[in-house]
Amino acid sequence: MTTSAHKGIASGFGLAVMAAALMVSAPASAQNRLDGFCYEKEQNTKTKGTLIGAGAGAVIGNVVAGKGNKTEGTVAGAVVGGIIGNQIGEHEKEKAVRQCLNNQYYVFDGREYAPPAAPKGYRVAYYNAGERPVYNTYYTHKNGKVQTWAPPKKHKH
Repeated sequence: MTTSAHKGIASGFGLAVMAAALMVSAPASAQNRLDGFCYEKEQNTKTKGTLIGAGAGAVIGNVVAGKGNKTEGTVAGAVVGGIIGNQIGEHEKEKAVRQCLNNQYYVFDGREYAPPAAPKGYRVAYYNAGERPVYNTYYTHKNGKVQTWAPPKKHKH
């Protein structure tokens, strides 16, 4: 065989492998497709936890430290307290109930688009299919305007 024949076989094999990989990953990407978004209040529980923990740890470290070791006790207490406070803040963030601004959830309705910028103090929170929060009314953007959106009605048999 010639070198060009080897290259042709190799590229054909490469295309077949890529096609197979795409077919295997297609169902997973369909499950993770974005359903929509809303604006959620930014959570800074980790920062608050770190600062409160560091402050409390510094005080405790200073009180517990022996004479002549107050500075080291304060610093060590601040570091340990900050680490503990950070972890508590992360745990509290995970427990927080997700709430959309003004109870408005925007459905992509079969097409994804870049949402408008979030208001100050909020962030854009994306939801995958099956994670949509429950509200009485949903919204979507069409032609640059916000419109109400209703899920398709299911027919009873």
